[in-house]
Amino acid sequence: MTRQEKIDRLKSHLEKNSGTYADSFKGEIWCMIGEFVVGNPMLSFLEKLPDPEAIHNYIDRLTSRIVMKFDPESERLGDFFWDYVENG
Repeated sequence: MTRQEKIDRLKSHLEKNSGTYADSFKGEIWCMIGEFVVGNPMLSFLEKLPDPEAIHNYIDRLTSRIVMKFDPESERLGDFFWDYVENG
C-alpha cells in the first residue's frame, strides 16, 4: 500500500462509528493526528502497518486500550495516544 492509501484507510476507519464507547475516542484521535496528508509526521506510525487489516486492528486495539487503561485524572489523552504509537 502507498502512504496515501494507508492514510485514506485510516481516515475511513476513524469515520466509522458503531456507537460503542471505544469508538467515541476516534474523533479525539482524529484531532490529535491533525491533517490527513502524506507529509504529516504524525502519521509516521502507518509505516509499520502493512495492510488495511493491520490499520484497523491498530486503531481497534488503541481505542480498547483507552477504555481499559486511560486515566483522565492522571494523564492526558494525547500523551496516552503518543505513548501507544511509540511503544505499542
